[in-house]
Amino acid sequence: MKRTQLFIVILAMLGVFTTSCDNKFEEVNANPNNPEVVNPELLMVTILRGTVNQMVNEAFSTGNVVAQYSTEIREPNTDRYIWGSFDTWGNGYTVLRDVNNLYKIAEGRQLNNYKGIALVMKSLIFARMTDAYGDLPYTDALKGKEEEPVYAPAYDRQEVIYRGILADLAEANRLLSATGGTVRSDILYNGDITRWKRLANSLRLRVLVRQSKRVDPSAAMREILADPAANPLILSNADNAVLRYVEAPNLYPLTGQRSGFFFDRRLSKTLADQLNALQDPRLGVFAQPTAASQDAFTAGRGPLVYTGVRNGETDQNLGSSIDRNVSALGSSYYRGLQVAVPAQGLVMTAAEVQFILAEAAQRGWITGNASTYYTAGIQASVEYYRQMSGTNISVTPQYLTQPTVALSADRALEQIATQKWIALYFNDLQGWHEWKRTGFPRLQPSFVNNNSNRIPVRFRYPTNQQVTNRTNYTEAVKVQGPDDINTRLWWMGN
Repeated sequence: MKRTQLFIVILAMLGVFTTSCDNKFEEVNANPNNPEVVNPELLMVTILRGTVNQMVNEAFSTGNVVAQYSTEIREPNTDRYIWGSFDTWGNGYTVLRDVNNLYKIAEGRQLNNYKGIALVMKSLIFARMTDAYGDLPYTDALKGKEEEPVYAPAYDRQEVIYRGILADLAEANRLLSATGGTVRSDILYNGDITRWKRLANSLRLRVLVRQSKRVDPSAAMREILADPAANPLILSNADNAVLRYVEAPNLYPLTGQRSGFFFDRRLSKTLADQLNALQDPRLGVFAQPTAASQDAFTAGRGPLVYTGVRNGETDQNLGSSIDRNVSALGSSYYRGLQVAVPAQGLVMTAAEVQFILAEAAQRGWITGNASTYYTAGIQASVEYYRQMSGTNISVTPQYLTQPTVALSADRALEQIATQKWIALYFNDLQGWHEWKRTGFPRLQPSFVNNNSNRIPVRFRYPTNQQVTNRTNYTEAVKVQGPDDINTRLWWMGN
């Protein structure tokens, strides 16, 4: 009882109780250092589904908007940077306690593959959180031992968190093996341990590149690439880390929303203009033709048209005509309340890995041909969306050779970053994070905004941190900078 009360206090300090958790796991979640569940597979589904569902929901509500893939046409608070508290913090720490339970159960039973998966998920979740907030509780966050009470966990610097993430991913790659035990209830990879190793190493590359303005990634990247057998990567769509939704309770998260909620998000002019200019085959997957053009096309009076609206549009221009003259998001993502859709929860794809390698080669961090990696990234992205949506799209030679796409020496890094941004559509907050790192594409702040014409670069800490963990919160703000949406993260550089 004493330990349970202690851990509840810690979770309150972290703000975990701002979100809910599955009732059937309440007993499991009571104490991370005295897990009561014998079989680790009982935690796998809630960890994987909880994490990926959060990524899908945050992509829709925030990531797509701030990265200007989509825009809001009603109550545009996200577009106008009128930001309150987000659920990333509370949801993240809620799932992390299950991850911690999984690790301890696996450690006690010497189940190395479950240990490795726990470390991958811990790394993924903490990376998501620190990329959104910056400094946060890490070293002390999951402690709850009776002999080592941590009532108010200290905040770690982002560089410390990144070092810990990289160490955990390397250890996960070492632990995951054919002899590490059978993994059950794995709704992400169906117990395929080699694919988990691919995810671990691909995440290592993501983290290394993201901190590259602060830490030279060359040696670490070359070490990973030097031994493909020991350090496999996600290099084909067959190995993508994506959650495939089927039927309840694993329905795509947005299917639980009313139709008005989904259609309040429309195609951003930024993405529409980019894809229309490129005649990009993915446009018809990312968005639907305007209702007006669909009627005209059906009547034989014109082509299908994809049109966006600028982020932060004025109230005067967000009138009733918007509904018929601006594209809705793609039908692969929503077809009605509780209606199954082909959309998947993206964690990491071959396209992203190929673009990471393209940038690394272009910058001289690794050997290899940047153009080859870049082209492979485009092809992998288009092919993924062809398979996911069931549409007949492909990459044509004309697409690859047009001047804005064909890799040129003077614009190569911008071209790689822009194609990567396109490929990261509906992938958590990753498009936003990559824009923060590279500055590409060249986004403009929302037309009407509440942030002095600046695109935000972080989330504010939950307000309860100022009460329940005030001393450590105050120290974090002193070190990192003001707790506002414009304070730059460590990995963004000076």
